Amino acid sequence: MRSFISAIAVIFALLLTGIAVPMAWADANIVREDGFVALTSPIGKDQAFQARLAATAVASLESKLNLPAPVEQAASSLLKDAATAMTTWPEYPQAWNETLRRSHKLTFAGNAGSGNPAAATSLVLDVGPLVKLAADRLHTATGLPIATPDSALVNIGGPAQRQQVDAIAAYAPMWWIPGLGAVLLFALGLLAAKRRGVVFLFAGLGLAAVAALWQVAATVLKGAGDVGLGGTATGGLFARQLVAAAADHFAGWITIAWIAAGVLVLLGLLGVMFARRAGRARG
Repeated sequence: MRSFISAIAVIFALLLTGIAVPMAWADANIVREDGFVALTSPIGKDQAFQARLAATAVASLESKLNLPAPVEQAASSLLKDAATAMTTWPEYPQAWNETLRRSHKLTFAGNAGSGNPAAATSLVLDVGPLVKLAADRLHTATGLPIATPDSALVNIGGPAQRQQVDAIAAYAPMWWIPGLGAVLLFALGLLAAKRRGVVFLFAGLGLAAVAALWQVAATVLKGAGDVGLGGTATGGLFARQLVAAAADHFAGWITIAWIAAGVLVLLGLLGVMFARRAGRARG
């Protein structure tokens, strides 16, 4: 009976671990603003995405301009250059990070009261800081005041994705509940076991199996492209880059799980060996 209780406790501890770790990752790297910016900041360095993003920002500004005829041609030429050279400007990285922070706030920080109805029903990327960057350059070149919109939204997902993100925002911060349950159940498994070395060995092999499942899931997700996201070409490209970045980043957590599994297996083997030696010595 003790062995049965120990085995069941460890199995459920592994199941809860399989749930708690992805939830904790999502909380740290998706729900939390600093984690999201750190995760997605490198996306702005991708050349294909840079070009598409700059072109989108410039097109958004150009559609709202109403300049005098004498400077209209010069402004058009400057904006054309900006669409290809914006990513080389020293102000670009800061503007991109501000784009990420704005977009995260629209997604997670009370979007219903953000003043952007689209953000309440879909996923959006706010490229307003990049539009302002192009407008500031145009103002410097022409000396004319350039009015810019408060935000410039690019659709990266519809209502279904909006609901999924809302669920992540609601449940990911609760990762500590299954995490605590896993710790308590593993402790119960150790207390109930007759041979604790076997428990460590079983837990290590089980954790390795869980890590393998995470690896398969991450590989499948990375190969799924934008997983249904991306209402526009720019949004689709961002979504694909985001999914790939998330899979690559979570791979680091999987590596830690593999290491932890190896440590548990080693402890289990040592425990079994010592228990056998002790048994022989008593015999």
